[in-house]
Amino acid sequence: RNWPPVARLLQEKVSPWLVIFSIGHKIIFGFACLAVINGVFMQETFKVAQQDDQIMLRTVETKKNAHRRKMKMFFQHANDDDDNILSIDEWKDVLSEEKVKHWFAAQGLSISDPDLLWKILDTSGDRQLDLEELIQGTARLQGFAKSLDLAILNMEQKTLQTQTEEIMQNVGLIRQQTALLLRNNYDRNCEQTLRA
Repeated sequence: RNWPPVARLLQEKVSPWLVIFSIGHKIIFGFACLAVINGVFMQETFKVAQQDDQIMLRTVETKKNAHRRKMKMFFQHANDDDDNILSIDEWKDVLSEEKVKHWFAAQGLSISDPDLLWKILDTSGDRQLDLEELIQGTARLQGFAKSLDLAILNMEQKTLQTQTEEIMQNVGLIRQQTALLLRNNYDRNCEQTLRA
């Protein structure tokens, strides 16, 4: 703050070459202060940008278009016979390539079991994969499970549990009715045997 008197004293009494240290000190600390101010402005700008709806919508749309473009390139690479449909054989062939596995991992999809992934992606169940199934399926599987995905999975699991409990109750009723019918049938047979 009061560096000019100290710098002048050192220059006049000790050596004029010490002015280099004074100027270097001023330049270094001046740029350091500017860098801190610039960092604060940048941080605030990024905070505002993250909260801007238009920027968020543009970012999502850009990611969606990039994903579509990448999956289209993969589809063209994998589709050997150019029939716009991937067969299970084409799928297995292309996923046997290490480069493709690494590429999918970079897209946020780990491919440890190609058959299971095929079953998940083939939503129509026709044992063929078209471009839209590939794009939508891989988009659905990318990244980490979201809270909504887990909530849907939990709801479906509870529904299955309820249905299983109902089936078990029905099986129990059928078992009781069968036992009762067998008992009645046995009693009738015994009575007929005693009469005869």
